[in-house]
Amino acid sequence: MGSEFDKVLPHGVGVAAIVFVAIFLLAAYFSELMKGFAARSVSAIFYRKSAVRRVSGRQLRRYRQRAELWHAKHPLGFDTANIDVRRVYVPLQSAIGTERADMSETLFNSSRVVVLGEPGAGKSLLLKSEILRWLEDGDDNKVPVIVSLHKCNASHDTIRDFIVAEFNQANVSGAASLVDKMLSAGRLRIFFDGLDEVGRDDRERVERELRDFSRTHADCSMIVTCRTAVYDGQLSPEFDYVVRIAEFDDASMRRFLSNWNKAEDSLDVNRVIASLRSNRDLMRIARRPLLLTIIAYLQSGDRVEAFGPLPNSRAGFYRAAISHLLDRDRQLGRSRAISNYHGNRKLLVLQRIALAMHEAPTERGDRLAISGTSVEAIIRSLLPDFDLGNSHVMPLMDEIVDRSQVLRPLDSLRSQYGFAHLTLQEFLTAQALHDSPSSLIRSYHSDPDAWREVVKFWCAVASVDCTSLISSIYHDGSLDGKILALESLSDTTSVDSGLAEEIIEYFLDRLDLGGLEGSAVINALGALAANNTPRGNETLELLRRIAWEVPSERQDAAVLALAASDRQEAAFLLSELEEDDHRRAGARAALRSMGEIAIPQLAVSAQGRQEIWAIDALGRIGTPAAATELAPLLWNTSPAARRAAWLIASLMRIPDVEEALRECETSESSDYYDWVWDSAEESSSLRLIAGRVAFLLDGGHLRGCVDQFEGCVPNPPVADEPIEVRMIDHRIGIPLAALGIERHRYNQDAIPRDLRQGRYVFDSRRVYEWVAALAGQERRDQFAEIFRKHRHLPNIYRHLSQMLPKEVESLIVFRLVLPKNMSDPLTKDLWRAAHTAPPNPPTALKRVLKGATLSFVLVLYALAATRALAVGFSDRPSWVPPMNDILANVAGIASLIFFASSVLWLSLTFYDRRSDYSSEVVEVLIALTNLFFIPCYLLLSLELAIALLGWKLILMIVATVAAVLSLGYWDASRKSRTLANPFRRMLSVDLRGDGLTSGGANRAE
Repeated sequence: MGSEFDKVLPHGVGVAAIVFVAIFLLAAYFSELMKGFAARSVSAIFYRKSAVRRVSGRQLRRYRQRAELWHAKHPLGFDTANIDVRRVYVPLQSAIGTERADMSETLFNSSRVVVLGEPGAGKSLLLKSEILRWLEDGDDNKVPVIVSLHKCNASHDTIRDFIVAEFNQANVSGAASLVDKMLSAGRLRIFFDGLDEVGRDDRERVERELRDFSRTHADCSMIVTCRTAVYDGQLSPEFDYVVRIAEFDDASMRRFLSNWNKAEDSLDVNRVIASLRSNRDLMRIARRPLLLTIIAYLQSGDRVEAFGPLPNSRAGFYRAAISHLLDRDRQLGRSRAISNYHGNRKLLVLQRIALAMHEAPTERGDRLAISGTSVEAIIRSLLPDFDLGNSHVMPLMDEIVDRSQVLRPLDSLRSQYGFAHLTLQEFLTAQALHDSPSSLIRSYHSDPDAWREVVKFWCAVASVDCTSLISSIYHDGSLDGKILALESLSDTTSVDSGLAEEIIEYFLDRLDLGGLEGSAVINALGALAANNTPRGNETLELLRRIAWEVPSERQDAAVLALAASDRQEAAFLLSELEEDDHRRAGARAALRSMGEIAIPQLAVSAQGRQEIWAIDALGRIGTPAAATELAPLLWNTSPAARRAAWLIASLMRIPDVEEALRECETSESSDYYDWVWDSAEESSSLRLIAGRVAFLLDGGHLRGCVDQFEGCVPNPPVADEPIEVRMIDHRIGIPLAALGIERHRYNQDAIPRDLRQGRYVFDSRRVYEWVAALAGQERRDQFAEIFRKHRHLPNIYRHLSQMLPKEVESLIVFRLVLPKNMSDPLTKDLWRAAHTAPPNPPTALKRVLKGATLSFVLVLYALAATRALAVGFSDRPSWVPPMNDILANVAGIASLIFFASSVLWLSLTFYDRRSDYSSEVVEVLIALTNLFFIPCYLLLSLELAIALLGWKLILMIVATVAAVLSLGYWDASRKSRTLANPFRRMLSVDLRGDGLTSGGANRAE
């Protein structure tokens, strides 16, 4: 028996040693191979079952690409410029009374929503932002699609057909079957945009189809947008949740302008804000995203001087903006692109086109589009009055479309044209009917919803008395008509004073209407009171008297109307009401809603009386001016200081707020963390404020134990942040949460059993990937279990980690999952070092090591292939030594397995890389192939090497290579660990999606 063994293993223990060393070299590979094998195998067993429900990766990838192309940009409504939605968009808020909530969160938490908003409130842009959010999150369980409801006009297509058409336009193969599968699985999130854009004759049918579709596909989320004045509960009860888009508050306006400046780099934000502040009427209309977008565009670059001062009414603004666009080439002195036609002629053409589109008969269908032949016919009919021949039809049309960009082609063939926004069309229609009020009255009575905004624009642009029009609408018997008459009073050129008083008195007696009608009345009365005119001042006084009545629904509505006026006098009146015990609640809510206008009154209550409601109101306003009023509160010893600290920690994410705090006066104090803020910061005020905020948030708990494990102040405070605070500045939250958790975690781990290979063996990278991939309720449940194992960890630090971006929170919680002795402790010095530029990583060393390892593996593969070829083909090269009989039999089988597994491995790897999504079956097959390949690979290569050079020399070579590579990898790993500052990675997290983060946030990168 011994002799037979010697024939197989002629060199005894020497070959065993060589094999052992070779396996040691490939230990890392074997480790990676086995780590995921078990988990993949289980998944592969059930893969066939789950694959039935999976959507093709190629189909969704193509839809994603088109969705990015369609929705990442948004037209301004004029000019060729498009805004980058991600860079400029400011999250909208929903409004319920004076309270606000994040609109995106509202939509996410409801499966059936009707979103209402005024013209230009940002309804369509909201839906685009939701699709971009989906593109970033990568969640294929809810695939969003936008259906423009104006396409339903005079169309026999079903809602399903419109959805399929969206996927067909994205060149998705098998779109119909894909849509049916996703509808049945509840995997579509459908956005129906513009219910108000459906014609009167088609609206009842479309509303019925929406309700039926909602019942049929109950598992799919659905959102419908509509103008506020048009919706009257038509989709109930299927769409049971109705929300209204709130106008921009002061913080949102400033944030939008700041985002615009970052994207365009040519807008003086402070100058524009000052212009708006000095003109209350302009400030009121600028709270709509569409109008603020136009303001930002016209006040950017070289357009500032050409456009001139900003007008103070909505109609005046549209008039000036369109006139500028039609005549801007001459205004800007563009000698190579001088317009050939006068701006007034082009304006008349646009008015006629808008009127034709708005008066379109029902059978023509879509009111938002007009054919190219119809546009040509309109221009041709006007040319005799312009004293121009028919040869000017196309040149004039091209100049209007290509140079002015008020009218845009809707397709590449230019067979259809339309205005970029419906309000532009409505304004131009009102101008076209300037001398025809009787025609406007007839059109309004035939379709009130479609002509409502045209009536309001007409009252604002008409240079004639508006009494007959407003009286006709007011006395038509409907409440909607009476509300429209009231809304028209604030901008009308001329109206009989007796009629105006009658309308105002009618609604002052009915201030307690409630619902959407009540909100419309409150806003209309507020708009009237906003005017510093006899009628506006009288309305303000009447509202003041009602506000001092006995508390009731009517009194509450008067308080809200005062706030809607956006006047300093109203803020002063509300501050007086706030001091009355019986009227306090309503007055406080109204003051909060007024924004920066109310800051002086709120500052008195916050700083003088330390009242928490006023502090919260300043935090909700969220502008630099509000933050500077909060800063002095930090140096108090009352609960107001901690309240202010929470709010400032949240507001410091806004660059303008951070800049304002740099200029704040501060008080000397020893109760602050001097290590929290970047020491390179030049402003000592900002460093002191940030350190004081951090100290107040955890009550100084870390003062004595930031660098050691003893000496922490006992009993840190509980989490008591205001409801307005959802996130805090990561530059304050990271050191507090990470160091606080570090000081209180036990020497145990919370690694799930399915991530282990054995009792203690695990891959930290896979553990982090598991933590980072957790989402929704599963994330909350798993994190609760992790924190339960560290039950003495103060809740404040867990709460602080939840107020940081998701990726940062994952990096912090990940350290709780690992055993404490598996990672170096976090310290204050590490946090400080994270703000400095990192030293150079051992990149060159790693490349050399990878090259050497690959060369060694390839040499062994060449030897194995040579031996396998020699065994497979009897004609071996002369330099290849023969094998003994017993080993030759084994080598024959090994050669066959070697070649087969090589081909199979290459084929599977190529297929895996070409497929649209990772297949667990393929991964398991690759792992199984490797299990057969590696033993044969080692046997054939080492046998030939030993036969050529002898086992002693091979042992020496393999041992030397193993020692050199092991030493090199150890050194590279040591240097990488030295450079791997966890804080540096936390600070480098991309926070652009937040839209708030200051420019210096990623300094550590």
